[in-house]
Amino acid sequence: MDIGREIYLLKGHSEMPGYRLKSMFKTTFAASVTALTMLTAVPSAQAESPFHTGVWQLNDPAGKRGLVVSDWLVWENGLPKRWLYRRAGTNDANQFDFFTRSIGDSGFTPVGIRVYRTGEHEMKYTISEKGKDPIEVSANRLSIPNYKNSCLSVENKGNRLTGGTWAGTPQSAGKKLRLTKSKLTIDGNARNVTVEDVRVGRVGIMEDGKPLAFFTDAGGDYGVLQWFKPGVTPEVMRDTTKEVMDFKAEEIFRWPQGTCDRQIESRLKAMK
Repeated sequence: MDIGREIYLLKGHSEMPGYRLKSMFKTTFAASVTALTMLTAVPSAQAESPFHTGVWQLNDPAGKRGLVVSDWLVWENGLPKRWLYRRAGTNDANQFDFFTRSIGDSGFTPVGIRVYRTGEHEMKYTISEKGKDPIEVSANRLSIPNYKNSCLSVENKGNRLTGGTWAGTPQSAGKKLRLTKSKLTIDGNARNVTVEDVRVGRVGIMEDGKPLAFFTDAGGDYGVLQWFKPGVTPEVMRDTTKEVMDFKAEEIFRWPQGTCDRQIESRLKAMK
């Protein structure tokens, strides 16, 4: 990937959605969709956030609108909402096409997204919903451009996934979460676990040798606790060439010490 971030094929999902980005965007691709990629953080001395990470002004003819995107999630109403899964083969210097999945859903959402870079701080942003005409608008970056220390990046967050206490949100069942290398504690109820790094921004949690959950950095001030359904093996949990998409539940927690919410609010106020 030209902006320094590795991606992984989403193999193991033979049931593809009944639509294609090819038809959704009403344009011709060189090849049909045969695989997907999820924008995924991995250790790299030179890793940066993807081009789309940041706060944007969408120049809709109906009015200016804000767009907030972390490394692998589009946000709605102030919280991470929609996972991005990149269509294989769209990793050129400017254009990136994504399938999407809403947090809490078990399959793809019938909404495709295209990012087309038109300048250092500009892009065309296309939303294509199944059965509807694509909507394309231009966008201007409001945030710090594309640095790995951007507040919406999953990079350089230290050990916050396994250190400190996270607060519940309206999208979580728990009010408080704390994860260490040996315990997962939610609202005072502690479980003995083991924790291991799966990739930058994601740890796997095991209980009695069985996968229990992912805890995934959503970028910004948020993390997502992703509870596994029965049957997920340690090999599946550790496999970075496959992406688990069907969870028992996905809960959003907030890092109380974070400052990204305030930064996002400040950037959005700069729209003009």
